[in-house]
Amino acid sequence: MIALVPLRVAAQTTPSAPGPMIFEPVRSGWLAAPDFKITEVDHRTSELVGGYAGRITDDTFFIGGGGYWMANQSRDREMAYGGLVVQWLARTNARLGFSVKGLVGGGAATLSGLTLLRDNDNDDRDDRRGRITTIRGRHNQAFFVAEPEADVLVRLTRHMRLTVGAGYRFTTSERGGDSRLRGAAGTLGLQIGGGS
Repeated sequence: MIALVPLRVAAQTTPSAPGPMIFEPVRSGWLAAPDFKITEVDHRTSELVGGYAGRITDDTFFIGGGGYWMANQSRDREMAYGGLVVQWLARTNARLGFSVKGLVGGGAATLSGLTLLRDNDNDDRDDRRGRITTIRGRHNQAFFVAEPEADVLVRLTRHMRLTVGAGYRFTTSERGGDSRLRGAAGTLGLQIGGGS
């Protein structure tokens, strides 16, 4: 029994003296990012220009707003959308990092299409009774959009990062035609600012 007592005393550690408390500043700031997207709208390759801006906290969490417009639009094919942008970034101080981002909001589009009209006139003198007429026209529609995206970040300077990413634009509207507005997108952008 006596032999065990010295072992117990030796196993106890002496409390260490408290050291100085180290404070590190939280790296936060404003960030703006112009973006260029290649995507498909109305079954045709399309270019979108736009970007997002907002507040980044601790170089990891971004919240702000963004908007995109079709760069190669025409009278019968237009699209623009925007909304809230939330992004989580990792390894922002390293040469290569990554992020996941999402935009949720709304937009408007003008698309052309064919409309079928049936002539239901009961006038016996008219030869066209019951015939179907095809009319080509444009229609405007509002839509809801949700666009998740994953990006690779290349740090160029302390306050500038090149972003290359891929995402998918989900859309829904009350008129339909959603498949003409939704689609995969490749993105190239430049993040300027932040707290790095």
